Amino acid sequence: MEMMEEGVPPVINLSKLAEREETELEKKVAEIIKELGAERIMYCMQCGACASICPLAKTGFEWYNKKLIKALIVGLRDELLDDPTPWACVACNRCTEVCPRRVSPFEVMFAMRRLMAEEYAIGSLAIEGLRALYEYGHAVYMTGREARKKVGLPEKPPSTESDPKALEDLRKILKQTKLADLGLIPME
Repeated sequence: MEMMEEGVPPVINLSKLAEREETELEKKVAEIIKELGAERIMYCMQCGACASICPLAKTGFEWYNKKLIKALIVGLRDELLDDPTPWACVACNRCTEVCPRRVSPFEVMFAMRRLMAEEYAIGSLAIEGLRALYEYGHAVYMTGREARKKVGLPEKPPSTESDPKALEDLRKILKQTKLADLGLIPME
């Protein structure tokens, strides 16, 4: 790095980064995400409110909501397609509740999932979760029922697991989504 007078480094020129953010490719990535359900992504001001409450950020996933939004805005599409973080989102929706700009980071995460599904960039753990969702009505399926019995709860929770009609309805809905078109899990 060149030094200016009196040992002071020169001002860093950010114009190259600004030019990169303005290229058609970067605009296209943000536009794709907007079309996939994250209409307000460009309203994000990177305040970090969503990250302060995000379980993914707290557990060390690389592309939690705030970083994912910035990465999409600057066009890091290919880097994101290889990362499992969007599939790890637990859909708690806390990020949306605290967002001062109503960006709905949760919707950005799910729009990224949709893009990843279209690109067949779905990890094996996500596929297993989708299979369990179709088969049992829960992406995370509990096998042990002893704890429920010990505290006086029914063996099966009051969900699709104990309501065959609800599970049948869920399967009908899943068969009408793009998930069925992908053919990643058997849907009888």
